Amino acid sequence: MVVLCLVGLLAAACGTNKNSSTTAGPKVECASGSISGAGSTFVQNLAQQWIKDYTVACPGTTVNYQAVGSGAGIQQFTAGTVDFGASDATMSPTEEAAAVAKGGKVLHIPWSSGGIAIEYNVKGVKELNLAPATVAGIFAGRITKWDDPTIKADNQSANLPSEGIQVIHRSDGSGTTASFTSYLTAVAGSVWTAGAGKDVPWPTGQGAKGSSGVTAAVKQAEGAIGYAEVSFAKGGALPMAKVKNGAGNFVAPTDLAVEAALHNDEVPDDLKIKANYTPSDSAAYPISTVTWIILFQHPADPAKAKVLKSFVSYALGQGQNSATALDYAPLPSSVLDKARSAVASVQT
Repeated sequence: MVVLCLVGLLAAACGTNKNSSTTAGPKVECASGSISGAGSTFVQNLAQQWIKDYTVACPGTTVNYQAVGSGAGIQQFTAGTVDFGASDATMSPTEEAAAVAKGGKVLHIPWSSGGIAIEYNVKGVKELNLAPATVAGIFAGRITKWDDPTIKADNQSANLPSEGIQVIHRSDGSGTTASFTSYLTAVAGSVWTAGAGKDVPWPTGQGAKGSSGVTAAVKQAEGAIGYAEVSFAKGGALPMAKVKNGAGNFVAPTDLAVEAALHNDEVPDDLKIKANYTPSDSAAYPISTVTWIILFQHPADPAKAKVLKSFVSYALGQGQNSATALDYAPLPSSVLDKARSAVASVQT
């Protein structure tokens, strides 16, 4: 479990940002007090930067965030032990109904986006192309050797060893897993038959807790493959596969490729964006997702509501400028505009 508790001790003007400014957003009104949240490990590296910068910009605030996984974050939010949840998957109808019964209307507000990297550890293989059915076959346990003809077909110049593939997957309830398995179901449902969700009955592999746990397990095992947000793969110095998109191109999970994929997504009024895993844009990375902060529209504690509203406004404003440097993608304006309107609706 990662606990982030960063308190701004330096007096600075509210809204000040040391990063190069490309997104300003509405002016952030500082508030005094503390809030706590729990959930997504996918967003944890970016959330840590937001908390650091926000609490410097707004002295007198404390933001605690526990990166325990999307499923646990939703549970803690519903139980009332934290002020907000963070998830890479929207609440199920049952989960949302339980939360509404306790605190009224729930808002799902997108605040970040990124690519789910397929990270691997195969000696001598620094570049790897994977087609959708191949990805599904590996994680379904149907493709078990790195020199399988299916993999070799898209990697003819690679020196693929005749060694076993060790699949590493999340062991905890994970929004990243929900997005990844939704991708597998959408693009290769005849191969991947374990369904989509925060927890699935994995046909093969070894479980690890959190995005950092998956990355560590892949790094430690020769022949391993797993999935995590790009910043974790880069932090672990692991290579990432290029994945074939709907246009037939093999694309790496760069911030620009994630942005290209998000531009294909429809943005409904409730902001529960459903990813398009077969984007037609030739530059789009297909396993891309937004991640949400989940909060009540009318928090019970007015003081906490003011801090929460201020912090999320910062994340959706100047906080977006931190995304690219940390291997995330800033949200497109079509999403940001509606997300900011949702924050404005929070009652304090």
